[in-house]
Amino acid sequence: MRVLFNTIRSANLVNLNIVYYLEQEVAKLVDCKWSGSGWENHVPGEPINETVKRLYGGDPPDFIVNSSAHLEENKRIAKEKTRETPKTVMTVNDMHVNPEEIVSTANEGFDGVLMRYKYSPYKKTPLPFNLALYTKFDENYYLDNLEIERQHFPWFTDHRIYKPSEEKELDVVFLGAYRRRVYPLRYMIYNELPRLSEKKGWRCLVRGRPPGRTPLRDIPELEKQGYIVGPKYAETIAKAKVFIFGCSIFRYPVSKFFEIMGSGTLVMADRPQSADELHFEAGENYVEIKRGNWKKKLEYYLEDDAERERIARNGYETVMKHHTSEIRARQLVDFLKKLEG
Repeated sequence: MRVLFNTIRSANLVNLNIVYYLEQEVAKLVDCKWSGSGWENHVPGEPINETVKRLYGGDPPDFIVNSSAHLEENKRIAKEKTRETPKTVMTVNDMHVNPEEIVSTANEGFDGVLMRYKYSPYKKTPLPFNLALYTKFDENYYLDNLEIERQHFPWFTDHRIYKPSEEKELDVVFLGAYRRRVYPLRYMIYNELPRLSEKKGWRCLVRGRPPGRTPLRDIPELEKQGYIVGPKYAETIAKAKVFIFGCSIFRYPVSKFFEIMGSGTLVMADRPQSADELHFEAGENYVEIKRGNWKKKLEYYLEDDAERERIARNGYETVMKHHTSEIRARQLVDFLKKLEG
């Protein structure tokens, strides 16, 4: 099997760097080339069929995989696709953003879709002045309206980025976005954790999200500006006893679950969608919290070292068994084989 990844080179991008390692794992299983932004073979504005012809001559690959989850790029591929275009696969990350366009694009020009999450109970509508409205949405919209093959394809960890540390220099860490409308639990934690930590004498670190759009957040540049990203982010979460956060109103099993479990650190968060399918069990490999009990639970698990370490160790074992880049690579190749018919 031969695969062309039409995806941005993400090795130095915040949050997306792990996708780079996934693609490298796929390349150990099948023959791969890359053509997206940042790669040596990239030609801006080149139609996808011309890219295929330039890279493969008259013997095209079996599949084109768009793994950047960039709607505009997916729409371009759908528009340019012809009978000569190899079978195409797209990735969906933020299911609440333009769901109707995502589904119509998938049905129009793709043969399969990889879904980070299974549903979104809300839809985002952009408003003036960089604001947005979040309204209730049909959770089954994707499952009911996608007319092509689909695969639940959750986030994952990679041992080359995230690994445990025996040194625990911080008691509790919060890093990430905390907008009140989208992240009500995170908003409360962000605002109240510093005072609580000072009162209890905990070693605490609280920071917001690094600036910039996800496809543009360059790790080396943000490191120069003092942000906790890249290797510093991985080191920080590995040296924390507890990382505390929330899933958002969408209840997404966000990448933090996998990154932190893969770092041997205790996850404290509300229950995400698809928890059973992901083998996430409250009290066994993560600690479930709510707005009314997170303080009490945080204090309990910081005082009970043995129980905290047991759950953190189980979390690590869970992601290493079910959610690594190697495992996702095999799942992706199996999905492509299914599309081959």
